[in-house]
Amino acid sequence: MSQSANKAQISFDWVEIPSGEFLMGSNPIEQVVSYRDESPQHQVDLPEFFMSAKPITNTEYEKFVKSTGHKKPGHWIGGVVPEDRKDHPVTYIDWDDANQFAKWCGARLPTEAEWEKSARGIDGRKFPWGEDDPTEQKANFGNLIGDTTKVGIYKDGASTYGVLDLAGNVWEWTSSLHFDYPYKLDDGRENPETWGARVVRGGNYLHSGKNIRCADRHSIYPSARDIYIGFRVVTDDLAKINQKSKIDFEWKKIPAGEFLMGSEFTPISGDAPDPEYFGVSKHGANRPADFDNEIPQHKILLDKYRISKTPVTNAQYEIFTKATGYPVPGHWPEGVVTPELANHPVVYVDWADVQSFCIWAGVALPTEPQWERAARGIDGRIWPWGNFPPNKELANYGQTDKTGRTNTVGFYPAAASPDGLLDVAGNVWEMVGSAYRSYPYEASDGRENLNLPEEYVLRGGSFYSPHGRYLRTTARSMNYQFRRRDHIGFRVVQA
Repeated sequence: MSQSANKAQISFDWVEIPSGEFLMGSNPIEQVVSYRDESPQHQVDLPEFFMSAKPITNTEYEKFVKSTGHKKPGHWIGGVVPEDRKDHPVTYIDWDDANQFAKWCGARLPTEAEWEKSARGIDGRKFPWGEDDPTEQKANFGNLIGDTTKVGIYKDGASTYGVLDLAGNVWEWTSSLHFDYPYKLDDGRENPETWGARVVRGGNYLHSGKNIRCADRHSIYPSARDIYIGFRVVTDDLAKINQKSKIDFEWKKIPAGEFLMGSEFTPISGDAPDPEYFGVSKHGANRPADFDNEIPQHKILLDKYRISKTPVTNAQYEIFTKATGYPVPGHWPEGVVTPELANHPVVYVDWADVQSFCIWAGVALPTEPQWERAARGIDGRIWPWGNFPPNKELANYGQTDKTGRTNTVGFYPAAASPDGLLDVAGNVWEMVGSAYRSYPYEASDGRENLNLPEEYVLRGGSFYSPHGRYLRTTARSMNYQFRRRDHIGFRVVQA
């Protein structure tokens, strides 16, 4: 993480804007509703980026001011944010002020093209919400209120991606010089050292509907400060900024969609079930790797999320203990993570330890279906790498009580899941946030309550697991929240 990383623990509620083309600008025949500087309309191809869901507020900007000593906006009477303006967009800041804030927290100002794509999506819509004219339920415009409003209150005005406040309230600085179209990233308009007027977008609370369209552009010289000029920020790499903890979890994105959860034995070229891997339980309590606690197989629909590529390591957990003074795991010699231990998954942590870490880091344990979907993909595979059993080149398992131990995370790259996760078979059992209950999985039945007097699910097997059936993507184990062992760890998710 860069030195300019988010030191103030500001959560920007990032919105993912996917890569691809979008239609920028307006058709010149629409002069009644557009301006000359919006044409020609043209396609622009952008890589993926992340946009803050709302403009930067006075409260957020105050953290920057206190951290850096940067000058305060002039409307903070006595240098204090007015109580009734804490959640309003920060204003009376010039282009340099906005850039300094963005650099401080490890982000940047959006380009003009990024701003417009975030507002209108890929269907060329007139307003963030669609083609309908603006109303007082969708935007602060037309001098209906005569002042800024709190950010995020116009839910009906969200863009197709879920970005808020892109129409009205305050103009927003972009990084772009006001050059003619078509937009070209490499024609000098994104040079921060070039003198000239910069583009502001979105209109403000005084403007009519024509001036809060997605394609509307206005140019202002960078030294301008006003009551209706604010900004928001973007980043190309969410993993290195949206963290209160300064831990790089190396996220893997899991797209929204359905997958098959549980087992009904996935046939391999017409083979019959192998009782060694799919034996019926002999335990009334459904113990680890009992096939009958994985049935019935059923479809689950998940929203998109991000999951850490590997389990949390000792080195990552140490950042947490040093920052908070939280007790260290008992296996760290004299309470210190040695170089040998640093890249091994953290173990000897119980449920309370893990929840404290997650709250501090702004992450969560995966639910049981989130874990399984990330481990097996959407093709119903038996193990993360496919439908053939493990061997000692694919997973750390089958060790003895006397000599068994973890390997470093990422030790088995050939065993990656379809989405690129490592170590989802063997090494350590991984805690998930779901209570151990029968299938079909129902989140609404209360099993995602984090404070139940029940056993919670473990997934993935460990170095102690005596057989490959424990390493299957559908295998379920369980433990009570106070358990701590050398073969139990965890990985984390972000919605």
